[in-house]
This record gives sequence, structure tokens and C-alpha cells, in this order.
Amino acid sequence: MTLPLIDPALGLHLPKRRTLERTAYSVSVVIPAHNEAATIAGVVRDAQEGIRQLEIDGEVVVCASGCTDDTAQLADDAGASVIVAPAGKGAAIREGLLHSNNDVVCLIDGDIRYFGNPPLATILVEPILRGVADACLSDLYWRPIYPQLWLHAFFTPVAGFLVPELLPRAGSTPWTGQRAALRELWPDPYSLPEGFTVDLAILLHWNDSALRLRPVLSDDWTNPQRPQPELMKQELALLLDYAIATGRITDAARAPIESWYDTAHHLMAEYQHGAHDPQEFELHTLNASRAALYEKLGKGVSTLPT
Repeated sequence: MTLPLIDPALGLHLPKRRTLERTAYSVSVVIPAHNEAATIAGVVRDAQEGIRQLEIDGEVVVCASGCTDDTAQLADDAGASVIVAPAGKGAAIREGLLHSNNDVVCLIDGDIRYFGNPPLATILVEPILRGVADACLSDLYWRPIYPQLWLHAFFTPVAGFLVPELLPRAGSTPWTGQRAALRELWPDPYSLPEGFTVDLAILLHWNDSALRLRPVLSDDWTNPQRPQPELMKQELALLLDYAIATGRITDAARAPIESWYDTAHHLMAEYQHGAHDPQEFELHTLNASRAALYEKLGKGVSTLPT
């Protein structure tokens, strides 16, 4: 059987001008922060330097979320506009969106220590100014083992089944809180979840609304490790709700996928520092978790979603 030829320019618009012009958008750097007195001044200064390097108008807005320390005062002393927000990362981002005014909104976590140059705000916003992206996620070089296992055992298998086009668009750190987009691409602030699932909720919204969602390679960084034991299960519920609402699966697929969650969790829990090679273990968990997911789906539903 001879396969038909594929037109290499099928559906491709070829503009006469191939060089994009830079747009002088203004930027609001929004920093959600809960008790981040140790880092907030440095994050504010990095954001200010990022705006300076971009050579555009900008503002830095710190959303002090349920703080019981002097985060707000330190942010004010560093030159940020400070908004007092309710507790919860989603609540902080909501207030930041409501109280900022510029063309591009860039999120930077209040607890991050970034060692690269240019600063994160510059790296995330510059592709939007140049017109090669309308939303960006930082693809961070340094990643501890826990989120790496989240990526391999949990997110890649289930998102690869439910939302496969998202994987190459989100890069290798889809959980990141460091991101930027044109203001019109951000969700309605009042639709955002209050807690930590907000990062995934924004990502799924951009999967639908951002034509040019891009991961942007970033340099070395660190932040405090604060595991959220229930977050992965909450994220699974969000992914399933999204997939059902968009017609990717039916309600019949929810139960077998939910039953797979325990397998993914147990696979992650098998890791022992010093006993396992991290990269080999990541590949093992990816293969084992993906196989377990499809086994559950084969047993739990008669027809796989298309």
C-alpha cells in the first residue's frame, strides 16, 4: 500500500516578514508570599532588576497571603506595592490580578532564590514582548527528587492520557509558580481555586486559551521543600473535572483513573535516597505508572476515550 504524500506547507501561513518586532508592553510582576520574610526582599529586588533590564514600564506587587511575620513590611521597604490577601496561594494570585494594571502579568513565588542572570522576570516576559509567545512557563534547571517523581509517576502518565498536547507545551516543570502571560489570557480571578491547585488550574486554562504557550529554559534556583501530601490527589480531581468538561473522557473513566492514583503514590514512596539512582528510578516509575494506568482503564471502561 502506497501512502499519500503530505503537503509540507499544509495549513502553514508564510508571512512576507519573518522577523517579529518587539512590543513595549508594560508588566506587573505579582509575588504571592506567605511568611516569606527570609526571601521576599531579594525576590522584590530581582523583579525590579528584571523590569529594568526589559526596559519597559512595570510594577512589583507583593500579595502578603495570611502572613503572621513581617513579609509585608519588608516588601514595602524594598519598594513593592503590598496587598494584604487571604491565606492560600490561589487567593493571593487572585488579589494580585485584581490589583495590578499592566499588559503582561508575571508570577514569581515569594520563596524562590534564583541564581541566574538575567532575572526570572526578564526571561519569562521577553518572549512575550518579542511576539514568539503569549504565555510562558519557566523550565527550571534544578529540580529536587520529589517534584521529579510527581512528574514521572503522576503528571506525565495521567496528563499524557487526558491532555496529551499539554506535555510538550508545559516543559519539564509544569508545576512551576514562575510564569507570565498577556493579561487577557489569565483566568477570571474569581474562578481560581483558593489553594495550591491554582498553578495547575492556570496551566489548563492556558492550554485552551494561549496559542503560543512556551516553556522557557531558566537557570539554577532553590526554594524551601514543603511537601503537600494531599495536593496530588486534588490535582487529579482537577484534571479529571477538566477532561470530563471538555469531552475528553466520560464519567465512566473517573473511577478507574482514581483507583490508579494509589499505585502512582506507592511507586513514588518506594524511592530511597542512596539506594536508588534517581534517573533510573524516574524512568522506572514512569513506565510502571503508565502501564498501571492503562491496565486500570482497560479493566474499568469498555471503550477508551478518543
